[in-house]
Amino acid sequence: MDELFESVKKRAKELGVRKIVVASSTGDSAKRAVRELGTKDYEIIVVTDRAEVIWDVASMSKEGREAYEIKPGEKEHPSGIAHDSPVRKELKDMRINWTIQATEVFRGINVPGGCNVAQVIAQTLYLFGSGTKVAIEITLIACDAGAVRAGEDVIAIAGRDKGLNTALLLTAAHTDEFFGISGPWAAKKPIQKLRVKEVIYKRDC
Repeated sequence: MDELFESVKKRAKELGVRKIVVASSTGDSAKRAVRELGTKDYEIIVVTDRAEVIWDVASMSKEGREAYEIKPGEKEHPSGIAHDSPVRKELKDMRINWTIQATEVFRGINVPGGCNVAQVIAQTLYLFGSGTKVAIEITLIACDAGAVRAGEDVIAIAGRDKGLNTALLLTAAHTDEFFGISGPWAAKKPIQKLRVKEVIYKRDC
């Protein structure tokens, strides 16, 4: 992971990118980002699981159970940094001003006995690794929340379980304008679609 952050620092400095979006289910990855990058030169934006996410321990991989330190006999495990979580205050004290809880964009609305277009996009992005899918997802979420502007270049860091393995340079966009298309109700303006500009770091997972 040190190599990931070194790569991020190098490219952020070269490109003048200040905003770093980080996926973090427990707060550990967010804290690591602060320790490695600091908050003097960067604004770290954290995106976490939506409220009331409870994992079925039996369906988790062995690696996942180990990563999240699941206790023997534990059947359910909460995920996400809740609004009243002490972790959120810790992050605030570390000068992280944005900790955004949201549903995974590419989860979509679950359809009985089928799938939706968002899930097709998710499965396609998973071909490039979980970190790629999540990095794109958290950038859309951060843009929707107002933490970054549409058209703004950011670096998004993500991975799987509790590890970070991917850093992408992205041009941010809103979720509904992901493909550069907006509805007829929108004021006439150039519509910014999400762009993957560069793979800064990627480790196979």
